[in-house]
Amino acid sequence: MTLKTLLIGPTGYGGEGVYLDTLRSSPPPGVSYDTAAGFHTSARGASCLYPVEVALNKIVRPATIPDIGFRAMMLRERYDLVHVHAHPLLVWRLRGTPMVMSEGSSAVVYLRDYLGWTTEMLSRGCARSRRVYRALRIHDRLLTMERASRTYVFSEWARDINLAWGADPRKLAVIYPGFPSPPLPTRSSDSERFTFLFVGTDFERKGGHDLIEAYERVASELPEVHLILAGFDPLRPNPDLLEHSWVSDARRRRVAASVDTLQQQGRLTQLAMVSPTRLRDEIFPRADIFVMPTRAEGFGFTNVEAMSFGLPVISSTVGPADEIVVDGQTGVLVEPGDVQALAAAMAELATSRGRTRRMAAAARRRFDERFTVARFRKELRALYEAAITDP
Repeated sequence: MTLKTLLIGPTGYGGEGVYLDTLRSSPPPGVSYDTAAGFHTSARGASCLYPVEVALNKIVRPATIPDIGFRAMMLRERYDLVHVHAHPLLVWRLRGTPMVMSEGSSAVVYLRDYLGWTTEMLSRGCARSRRVYRALRIHDRLLTMERASRTYVFSEWARDINLAWGADPRKLAVIYPGFPSPPLPTRSSDSERFTFLFVGTDFERKGGHDLIEAYERVASELPEVHLILAGFDPLRPNPDLLEHSWVSDARRRRVAASVDTLQQQGRLTQLAMVSPTRLRDEIFPRADIFVMPTRAEGFGFTNVEAMSFGLPVISSTVGPADEIVVDGQTGVLVEPGDVQALAAAMAELATSRGRTRRMAAAARRRFDERFTVARFRKELRALYEAAITDP
């Protein structure tokens, strides 16, 4: 049975956009997608309600919790299923069509961990937004979850958070995202250079300043190490700077100067934004260790991508990190902001090549067990069927 499905979600280079690209390119078996990717876009069998969508985002959105933004659609054809990712949705002519809603983690994670909201602020904001959503008949993967047939998130950590904020445990599942399985690159065990890799545009939130300060310590002791920084700007503040910041302006300037010095010394390679293709074909295969000491995270797509290339991962103990990285086996987890512990982990793996190679093999095994596209497609198909047969 082919399931005709309307897929609605974001687009772009961010994690949610990358995820929607994966859905479009690798649909579950027997699923045919019509897609509406990005704001103000329509699909073959569904039209964007442009004036409604604009009004929701200009008038309603400022009065509710900060979110990725509203979508408004009208179905013109009959679908077996509607799947909306990350957006709250107002939909006309749904007429009993089952709906699946998904997101990487939770709006609560963004508000609490990214913006620094207190529990009291969250309680007030969620209660107010829930009243508005219900009055306007807006579907939401948490606040009006009763309108969805099934919802899912990317980790048990995110599921626990949503349950704590009122999600229905009968409807909420965990489906780890799936990634392509690249051939493992050939890395010479005789190479003297040992390369760390950081990839990320949100340098501040991803712990880039901590990384540079840790790497300075490592590089001063180990002449063979090198660091590649891809897609970043150490002077660019956190996008949510007005709400929450982890780094002072003085520290940004100091780290930017360190990057320049390390680059002049030949100890660091700084790359501008790189395409996903170049990242997969050139950047990941050049590295020995992936480092992402993030301060806040909803999932951690690049950690999983790195593991697919057989890279051990050094990351921080935030979000669902321990569902991705097995500390001491496939990488090392350190407390966020602990520059000393980060430097110690980097130095230890750079000087223990045998252990690093064992971790590399274990990282790829972990990836193959949990994060392949084949496993993801199978689990999503099963969830779709459950949404249809038991809405």
